[in-house]
Amino acid sequence: MEQIPLGRAHLESLSTSDLVRLADEHGIDIPEGLNRRFIIGELLELGEENLRAATDSALVTDGDFSVPADILPETYNETQITLLMRDPGWVFVYWDFHTTLLTAVTGNHRFESFFLRVNSLSGDNPRKVCDYFDVDVGIHDRKWYIHLSDRKQACRVDLYSRNTQEKEQLLAKSSELVIPPGGSGELNGTAKKRIPPLIELSGIGELRKNHFRNHRQSFT
Repeated sequence: MEQIPLGRAHLESLSTSDLVRLADEHGIDIPEGLNRRFIIGELLELGEENLRAATDSALVTDGDFSVPADILPETYNETQITLLMRDPGWVFVYWDFHTTLLTAVTGNHRFESFFLRVNSLSGDNPRKVCDYFDVDVGIHDRKWYIHLSDRKQACRVDLYSRNTQEKEQLLAKSSELVIPPGGSGELNGTAKKRIPPLIELSGIGELRKNHFRNHRQSFT
């Protein structure tokens, strides 16, 4: 494969379609609709890896190698979260922080963690939240796949921070995402399987529903 320069100036001069094609040529899987700056970030990271490999090779062969100035940034200094459809049962979400905000939030002595709030929105009013569940994420996490139930018509994912004895802090909201019909977020056969009457008296049906509602991220 021809080695194409992966410097920032060169990449930013390319169109989005050229960036996607270049990523594909280098074996980088790019989700549909991904922001071009993240594609550039992935290509810069690949360029940095190629640089390290070439540098190691140059040390072995005593050859000369020039080090480019471009380095993949740790952040793009924007606090935002983006939601993309993978299929009717799963969505892909990625986010970033402004460095000042990240330092302020994590520097708070009451800070506990970040989490994603997955909101189920009303079909009649897309801005009305009718249900939600939370997913804890790490400080260094920047992307996550989220499993949905097939009862959702639309959803939105919010990025929060959690502090001890303080109200949770909303940091960013994604745009609303309409879920196409025919999703299969529930486990196959679990929603329609009939429970024997004697066992149903024990409350197992409601227990199963609550378990899926509260621990749905454990299902694959």
